[in-house]
Amino acid sequence: MDNATGPHELLKVVDEERLDQLGRFFKAMLLDQLKKPEKVRLLRKMDESVVIDPDGHPESALTITFNGGAVVLESGAARDADLRLQCTGITLMKLARVPAGPRALKFMSGPAGKDILSGLRSGDLKIRGIAMHPLAMMRFANFLAPVESSVKPIVGRGYIKPY
Repeated sequence: MDNATGPHELLKVVDEERLDQLGRFFKAMLLDQLKKPEKVRLLRKMDESVVIDPDGHPESALTITFNGGAVVLESGAARDADLRLQCTGITLMKLARVPAGPRALKFMSGPAGKDILSGLRSGDLKIRGIAMHPLAMMRFANFLAPVESSVKPIVGRGYIKPY
């Protein structure tokens, strides 16, 4: 990432005043990820849209569009999104902590990972579009995944949080 292209230039927020708490959380998370050169490199390869649709709160739905090395965050659910994640806010927070690569297997065998898998089995976590766009899901997951050097386990909780 060169000095002329920082996180705020890479992220466009449409109607920022309409963002609720979940939208503000995603804005902060996206800005944080866009500070990391490896995430910016991945962003350049992404061309997909993802709807985050929190259970019981359709007014809080978000659409995140990755295109041409930029990210657009907007309130509402785009009908033509490649992927749609529908789950509780707590599950969304757990998904955002899943590491990329082989470390994901270890994470998924811990308490937070087992909660995610249980949600998939029970239908509490639905990921629509994954069969048609598996690579888009992998890129989105890798984009959200914490960078290895910036995470540490929290004993007894199974969660991974940034320092």
